[in-house]
Amino acid sequence: MEEKKTAGAQIKEIAERLGVSQSTVSVVLGGRGDRIRISKETQKKVRDMAREMNYRPNIYARRLRHAEEEVPYVVVVFWRIDSLNSRVGRFIRGLYEASEKRECRVELMIQPYKPGELMCHADMLSSNRVSGAIISGLSTEDQTELEKQEYSIPIVLIERESTKFHCITMDTYRTGEQCIAYMSAPEIKTAAFIGFGGNSRSERKMEAGFMFGCRDRNIKVKEDWNVYLDCSGYEKGYAAAEKVLANIELPSAWLVADGRLAGGIIDCCQDRNIRVPEDVRIIFFEESAILKYHKPPLSSVDVPAMEMAETALDIVLLACNRQIDIPIRREHSPLYFIRESSGKQ
Repeated sequence: MEEKKTAGAQIKEIAERLGVSQSTVSVVLGGRGDRIRISKETQKKVRDMAREMNYRPNIYARRLRHAEEEVPYVVVVFWRIDSLNSRVGRFIRGLYEASEKRECRVELMIQPYKPGELMCHADMLSSNRVSGAIISGLSTEDQTELEKQEYSIPIVLIERESTKFHCITMDTYRTGEQCIAYMSAPEIKTAAFIGFGGNSRSERKMEAGFMFGCRDRNIKVKEDWNVYLDCSGYEKGYAAAEKVLANIELPSAWLVADGRLAGGIIDCCQDRNIRVPEDVRIIFFEESAILKYHKPPLSSVDVPAMEMAETALDIVLLACNRQIDIPIRREHSPLYFIRESSGKQ
């Protein structure tokens, strides 16, 4: 029987084939090539040879006690700390159920990060630590910094497009269009968007789609009717609704970018004797279990987190076992939960 090769033996073989030292190979595969000032050309040769030889890093050897106890895949999930809502729970559940369905043993690591500080955790993007990475909530700045480096593990971006990394997206522009379609009616003449002032590309696309859908239906929208918040919560929702309701001309269709604002918005409307959906129609982004128990039940649109998680895991597993030269891109459709608040069921 052929003896199973260890990661150490493979590092030695890679070094011998390329005519470089084992330490050079180890540094490059550990993601420290730039720090040690190893040339880009040498780093590329090492990574290409590692893929060709189906290199399996030391993480597997370190996690072995007995052969049957091996944990073959370790996946780190990066999630932005200001987006730690119910979606992350569904995403992790999706990863777990996908691994169970495939009878594949996967160990998950969860790494929260602050906006603009993803690269503070760049040492985790190493084949000596994990098999692959899934990153959610990337800002433009974080993605720019991430794409400056080379990595020896598969990386999957959630809701970001990339020509370098695998990515899973949802058509948020079309989602915004569809939301106003659900709320449109002859009596709906005006509309407003409540969102956040950050640089979320997916939210900006959803807002743009919503605005286009309004104009296409001759529904008036004004920039100063929209409200942009710095964070979510009941008080923020109440204050946002107060600002929208303070307009002389009342926007009668609202798209709200976060379901966590729902409690404050609905209470403010009730305090001002604004009826939902008779006076104002509302759809929230991000489904939660409590939205359907409001009076009236609240409509929402949501990211298919569990389905995205399953796709992300499939991509990581595929890339771990096969050389993939072109990044994989997959698009999922949103989930709509249409209830009374949008005026249609």
